[in-house]
Amino acid sequence: MHDQYKKEPMRIRGEDVLEGLRDWVKSDLKESPKLGYDLGKFFFSVSVGTIGTLAALEKLRPSSGMSGILAFSFAVLFLSIVLALLMAIPRKSAIGGDTDLYIEYMKSVDRIVFRSWVWFSLWLIGTGLGAWAIRR
Repeated sequence: MHDQYKKEPMRIRGEDVLEGLRDWVKSDLKESPKLGYDLGKFFFSVSVGTIGTLAALEKLRPSSGMSGILAFSFAVLFLSIVLALLMAIPRKSAIGGDTDLYIEYMKSVDRIVFRSWVWFSLWLIGTGLGAWAIRR
C-alpha cells in the first residue's frame, strides 16, 4: 500500500517520556497563577450579571419595594463578587532556590479549588434566595 509508512515504528524511550513530563510540569507551573486570575474574572462577571438580572426582574414586578430576602441575596452575591476579586488579584510568591515547586503548585491548586467551591456556594445561595424572593 504505502511503503513510506511501513518504516520502523517509533519507540519511545524512558528518557523521552521523562523529558516530555518535565516540559509538561514546567508549563503547568508557569500557567497555574493565571488560572486563578482567569477564574476570578469569570466569577466576577457571573456574580455581577446575576445581581443585574435579579435587580431587573425585581424592577419588572409590580411590588412596593425590595424584600429583606432579596436584599440578603444581594449581600451574599456581593460577597461572591469580593471573593472573585480576591481571586483575580495577582499573588506574590516567595520562591527561592530551595523551594519545592511541586508543593507550591499543589498549594496553589488547593487554594483555587477551595475558593472556587466557596464562590460557587455563595453564588448558589444568593441566586437561589434572589429567585425565590422574586417569585413570591
